[in-house]
Amino acid sequence: MGIADAAANGKRRECEESPLEQTIAEEPIVPDQTGPMAAHSRTLRNSIISLAIFFALVAALLLGVPGLRSAGELIADANPAWVGAGIGMEVLSCVGYVVLFGLVFGMLPRRLISRLSLSELAVNSVVSVSGLAGIALGAWVLRSKGISAERIAKRSVLIFVLTSAVNLGAVVVIGVPMWLGVLPGSRNPLLTLLPATAALLTIAGTLALAVWGQRAVSRGRLEHGRAGVALTAVSGGVMDAVGLIRAHDWRLLGAVAYWLLDNATLYACLAALGHAPSVWVVGMAYLVGMLANSVPVPGGFVAVEGGLVGMLVLFGARPASGVLAAVVIYRAISLWIPALIGSLAFLSLRHEIGKPVAPPVRG
Repeated sequence: MGIADAAANGKRRECEESPLEQTIAEEPIVPDQTGPMAAHSRTLRNSIISLAIFFALVAALLLGVPGLRSAGELIADANPAWVGAGIGMEVLSCVGYVVLFGLVFGMLPRRLISRLSLSELAVNSVVSVSGLAGIALGAWVLRSKGISAERIAKRSVLIFVLTSAVNLGAVVVIGVPMWLGVLPGSRNPLLTLLPATAALLTIAGTLALAVWGQRAVSRGRLEHGRAGVALTAVSGGVMDAVGLIRAHDWRLLGAVAYWLLDNATLYACLAALGHAPSVWVVGMAYLVGMLANSVPVPGGFVAVEGGLVGMLVLFGARPASGVLAAVVIYRAISLWIPALIGSLAFLSLRHEIGKPVAPPVRG
């Protein structure tokens, strides 16, 4: 069975199931949520405190270390119009994620979609680990509302695959033409061709794993155990992603906006200091540099900043002090905007915990 056939079969199975059968358990599980909710609240609160401490230390370093004072002075002189544009684009990036979340979890009420998706963004911005922390929060909330664990796992994989596909696809679309000299930037294969090749291999490997997993599950090889459950979720989520991409649902633009507008925020911060390179250079440096976000430290502190500054400098962005200043502004915007908006959504989410999802209203 090819990838297209597997996606088509998955799509037919989706159509054969009613929305209620797909999402709601026969008897909603509503355990005592006080302990888990308090734990998630503490994690978010402590992470935001860590975020505030981190930026306080950055400010102290920029003001107190002679070699970094020039970057601090540049931040003070940043063009407010460009900074404001960056803030606006980061807000729209969050909206893009809400749209994508609504596509994946369309069975939920709209208010819950916005609250839960923004809460995930808040956790992702301060806890990091490649977005897995936010997905874990969303899975817990949905499980408390009676949605089956299998359905949550499959849909969580789907949203992770869709956001990752945009990043990986962009590395290929920008990296290969840049290496060939079609797009401006570096022709160094280590900075362009190597990341693009790695992205292609990752895409191909993920699709191959999904096809193999679907066949293994259908033949009864992995019906039981954690491995079988995980493989079923991964293969189902990947094939659903292929099906959605083939269907050309406009809400897929949410995934593009989520990536593109956050990227544009970095460009706006560089432009605010008058030293913005081409959008292609910013895009490629962003994509490769943000790989450091997978480092398991809160918000990817230091790792992401270092990765972005290093990649921008390697791609020829100058001066280095201006790049450092721009990255600090960008990180302040890209971390604090989702953290603040998402924290408010998280507070309102408390009232939704444990309430079963109502059957969708027809007509």
